[in-house]
Amino acid sequence: MQTSFSEITTQVLLISTGLLLLFGACIIYFLFFYQRKRFRHQNEVSELKANFSKMLLQSKLEIQEQTLDHIGKELHANIGQIASLININLQEILHDDTEMNRGNIMETKSLTKQLLAELKALSTSLNTDHIMKIGFVKALENELGRLAKVNYEVKFTKSGETFALGSDKEIILFRLCQEVLNNIIKHAMAKSVNVTLRYNDDNLNLTIEDDGKGFVMDEIGNSDGTRQSTGLLNMKKRIKLINGEIDIKSELEAGTKVSVTIPKQPA
Repeated sequence: MQTSFSEITTQVLLISTGLLLLFGACIIYFLFFYQRKRFRHQNEVSELKANFSKMLLQSKLEIQEQTLDHIGKELHANIGQIASLININLQEILHDDTEMNRGNIMETKSLTKQLLAELKALSTSLNTDHIMKIGFVKALENELGRLAKVNYEVKFTKSGETFALGSDKEIILFRLCQEVLNNIIKHAMAKSVNVTLRYNDDNLNLTIEDDGKGFVMDEIGNSDGTRQSTGLLNMKKRIKLINGEIDIKSELEAGTKVSVTIPKQPA
């Protein structure tokens, strides 16, 4: 009887221990499953946010391109036509005018001609269809040509075998170049601009460097982006959208260097 009771007690203890172990295992599994599901949910939320931000940026860029394209065509069609009419009228006045006013009219006519050339170049640089037609390299050369006309010493070096990035990527990259060059004109007080374009086996590397007054990077923005300028953030967002990288280095009185790397599309 004593032996039977001991055996029963042992069996009860074993069963209880087994149930406790099973219950503990269930709790551990539940916690593991919950954490895994929570982690997956957080990843999905982060991915949705990233996709939303990407779609929002793409929409903004599309609207911007449509606006720039419209402005470019309007400049060419309307303002350009008005400037041409002014030039024609000046030519007619020139024939009937006295020698005293002839010099002023000739100068005005020359300025109108320059205005027409600038309007044509500007409308071309804003016309998305034209940029896509001539390609990124030619569009960049045209933009640097405009810069050279306003008394900048411009040096452009290209190396490697040219390859296409895709029209969307090239448009975004070209707009970024325009923003960098416009910043040089407005803020850098530079005398020369050096642009290097390298087509490597697996990527495109573009460098735009000026000899302007520069700036202190720490004053432009921190690593968390809390103080970064809107222009700098927009550049980084645009490059990220096309899977590229951008590096900006600048020092006071030592100029600024902007380097961009875009991976080559698989064949």
